[in-house]
Amino acid sequence: MDLSTIGLFNLASRRMDYLSARHKVLAENIANADTPGARARDLKPFTFAEALKGAGAGPVRTDAAHLEPLRPAAAFRDDRRAAVYETAPDGNSVILEEQMTKTAEVRQQYDLAANLFQKGVGMMRFAYTGR
Repeated sequence: MDLSTIGLFNLASRRMDYLSARHKVLAENIANADTPGARARDLKPFTFAEALKGAGAGPVRTDAAHLEPLRPAAAFRDDRRAAVYETAPDGNSVILEEQMTKTAEVRQQYDLAANLFQKGVGMMRFAYTGR
């Protein structure tokens, strides 16, 4: 059985690929923390809405008894975090504390995706074997 054909596993795998690539970029930022003129880089955020575009996935109300969402989906899309910019006199914009915080976030997100993948495999194994 090819797990990549199942939505949960495909999405978790794509998320883990994105997090691996982001970790690599953040590691390059940390490696260039003392390089004059180095600019901190980051990847465009991974959003599940974009990952699911064109996949035909998403909740579908198939029965009148199904509940309606309490808030519209757009209420969660606003990003109100202030951007922090700091540049050293030599032109370097890499802030080690910020990069280390981002790498810790990436690690937590990767662990979550890996755990979801493992739990999904466990549920499939249980459904197949009954143990």
